Amino acid sequence: MYQTLTLSIRLALLLSGNTYSHRGRFAGFALPELLVASLILSLVITLAGFGLVRVLKANEQNTVEAERQSELNRALDFMTDDIKTATSVSVDDIPSRSGYLGVFKLTKVEGEGATKKEVEFAYYTAPKSESDIWRGPRTVYRQQVSPAEDAYALVDAVADINPSCTGSGDRPANSEGLKVFVQDKSYVKLCLVGQLNDSKTLLLEAQAFRRGANSP
Repeated sequence: MYQTLTLSIRLALLLSGNTYSHRGRFAGFALPELLVASLILSLVITLAGFGLVRVLKANEQNTVEAERQSELNRALDFMTDDIKTATSVSVDDIPSRSGYLGVFKLTKVEGEGATKKEVEFAYYTAPKSESDIWRGPRTVYRQQVSPAEDAYALVDAVADINPSCTGSGDRPANSEGLKVFVQDKSYVKLCLVGQLNDSKTLLLEAQAFRRGANSP
């Protein structure tokens, strides 16, 4: 009897193993399982796509902001170099221009010998032009005012707010985007506010000492 029972158990296990092997070899995925798997895969791909787009947009925005900051720094360096070679710097008696806000003016000596002469330059800010080339809301302009020449844009993407920096000395009555403090017509502190994007501004500051010699 024991041998018969053992034989029966062995036979049952053998048949069970063959059945499992047969099903495992030939059975596939059911249609609902394939649909669920496809849905999950689609969701994963969609989420990954959204994440990639956000990363690319953030990287593009960071690149644009870095370029604008670099342009603002170059403009600030240009103004400080301009002041260093001037013979005088002042915020008074800036020639008026329609639609332009005067910031400061400086005098430089150009030429040698008999051709030596004093030339005045003025810095202004103004709303961006209608051209799509310039970015707003304001632009800094530099103009030779004596003898008079056309103004040219120095840097755009300047904010239309009064810079929050503080200093000592003379300053313009109104400032939008660019402010200066002038002491003894020789020491100048500049404050420039750039518009990096629709909601982000950047305040840059620089100092310069007039080193140009007065003409005899």
